[in-house]
Amino acid sequence: MARTKNRARRTSHLYLPSAFDLFTHSKEIVLKNIWIFGPLYAVLFVFFIHSWLWSPPVGQHLRLWQRSDGFSSAWLGGPLPAYFTFLFVGFSLLWLLLTIVIGTAAQIMSQAAQLDASQEKHLDFQNLWQVVRKMGLRLLGLYIVMGVIFAFSFLLLFIPLRRYLLAPYVMIEKNAGIRESLARSAALSLKNTGAVWGIIGVMFLIGLVNIIPYFGGLAAFTLGSLYSVAPALRYQQLKRLA
Repeated sequence: MARTKNRARRTSHLYLPSAFDLFTHSKEIVLKNIWIFGPLYAVLFVFFIHSWLWSPPVGQHLRLWQRSDGFSSAWLGGPLPAYFTFLFVGFSLLWLLLTIVIGTAAQIMSQAAQLDASQEKHLDFQNLWQVVRKMGLRLLGLYIVMGVIFAFSFLLLFIPLRRYLLAPYVMIEKNAGIRESLARSAALSLKNTGAVWGIIGVMFLIGLVNIIPYFGGLAAFTLGSLYSVAPALRYQQLKRLA
């Protein structure tokens, strides 16, 4: 059987450690810089908990605040007056805005921290915030483009996941535009496609932990946080190959 194209042999200079091997290195970096990663991931964790609490139970299509026995009075028999519904919807819209603004800023700072930590640089909140100030809107645009591409990636056998996984690191490091970041990420991923697929595979396995009842979500979030520097480490390795 022929070998998969661009998958390096162990004896090749293109060979990189497995994605599983990066877990220990990533965990050590996160714990060493927990004073930076801890607060940033705590922000993302708050939004994760909110999303989990407001998700409908299995087999139920309505959220809690949409049910007549919940907070809303939109249905006949609702326990609270009508004005409460408007207040609550207004709060929900405000929360959505906060999620977009604060969540995006935390995500950008997290990825900037991952990139700096993968290069053994000193991490500082002020420096991370400067990335948000200078490149926040551009990175938000990149996230939106990547989200649209990834949403349809299953139609292309998930190849876009491999091609564009590293684009945010390219943009942050090179101060590149959206198109250039995507193109450079695709070029880097071709240096060793198996190394990038490995990262995606481990992230997918961590995501599967969510199916464990009660504590699965928390366990998956914790493992994902400890593994979060792995893509940046792989990015550095692929740059060296290039």
